[in-house]
Amino acid sequence: MTYLNPQQKQQTETALTFLAEAQKLRAEAESLRIALDEEKAAKKQREIAKIDAWINDLLVNRTIDSRTEMLNNVEQVFDRLIDGRYNQEQINKVFKRMCDTAKQPQSRSNCSPLMTTFVDAVGRVDSLEREENPNRRWNGRVERVLRRKLFLNDYFQPEEEEDDDSDSNLMTRN
Repeated sequence: MTYLNPQQKQQTETALTFLAEAQKLRAEAESLRIALDEEKAAKKQREIAKIDAWINDLLVNRTIDSRTEMLNNVEQVFDRLIDGRYNQEQINKVFKRMCDTAKQPQSRSNCSPLMTTFVDAVGRVDSLEREENPNRRWNGRVERVLRRKLFLNDYFQPEEEEDDDSDSNLMTRN
């Protein structure tokens, strides 16, 4: 049996106190990490719901029942883009969401009618003169970027989640 002098006993008690405190802090950090992960997932779900609402606003004219919808044509989508004052970031998010949810990969040679309608309407907004477009944030190069992405999808499979900044940089380049 080992006897501890009072100084050693004090050091041992202090070490045990620090150990207990460290375990509490680890547990608290883990619970904060879990809460942060849950918040990130909820934020992502809210963003997806918002983008889906934009898609419905732009492309769906009327819902007949749960499986049947009347879709907008290019002219109607063009009008919705103007009236809703959609910006390049929103257009890019809608495009990405449409590509992500499509049953088949979207590309220039294999493009869904919805995607074609959307990109054609964006092209019509691009062709508006600056004075005629009430949306002053529109830079007139959005269609070109979307068509470039579709073209690239013909030859390259999109990588896993690329940097979101790279998509926005494409929208602002001259």
